[in-house]
Amino acid sequence: MKRYVLEAEKSVIEETFGVKSNSDSLFEPNYNVISGNIMPIVIPKGEGRQIVSSVWGLKQDGKEKILVEADHEKVLKKDTLKELVVESPCIIPASGFYKWKETVDDPLPFYLRVLSQEVSGFAGIFSSYKNKEGRTLHSFAVLTMPANVLVEPLDHTMPVILDPKEYDQWLTGEGVRMLKKGFSGNHLLPDMSVFRVPELVNDPANNSKELIQPIPKLRNYDVEDEG
Repeated sequence: MKRYVLEAEKSVIEETFGVKSNSDSLFEPNYNVISGNIMPIVIPKGEGRQIVSSVWGLKQDGKEKILVEADHEKVLKKDTLKELVVESPCIIPASGFYKWKETVDDPLPFYLRVLSQEVSGFAGIFSSYKNKEGRTLHSFAVLTMPANVLVEPLDHTMPVILDPKEYDQWLTGEGVRMLKKGFSGNHLLPDMSVFRVPELVNDPANNSKELIQPIPKLRNYDVEDEG
């Protein structure tokens, strides 16, 4: 997953995930979230949850490479990542995500979301570190799974979108069991939508509601390819 969107009201996010925050800036809409952006994530805190700011792009000890996404099956094969699933699971609030149709020379952007959820929860893992000033900072990565039949024409993977009933399981140490059981995303099909959006989203500098406005048809020279 290269980009996602978060445009839900602060109160909706707090109610959906059972959290409270004194920050307002953390909940400002972002219609073109890219790696490196600071976004809210929900993490365990004692027997409850808290919402914190976090950088998209997991920083791992001793490694320079930033992990933006991780296939859930590969996570089970790497002890360091599997440990994070148990000790540092997180949920990423998101309104939807983008995918690009790669079968044309100039890839076409599409926006996908769950219609019944104003804000969804993507499964993720996070890590914490201290900066030079001694302040604790967080970074995160999104977990992915094989695409369902709606997403498959665009890409072979999609983010793991948790059912709200799974939030507690994911945040309380049952993540490995959930990963071993596997995900299909088929439960999302009756309520998931996908539509073509403006190519403005291709530029990370663009960030407005216009990016998720459906456009009625493809470019004239792409119609044949789509059909």
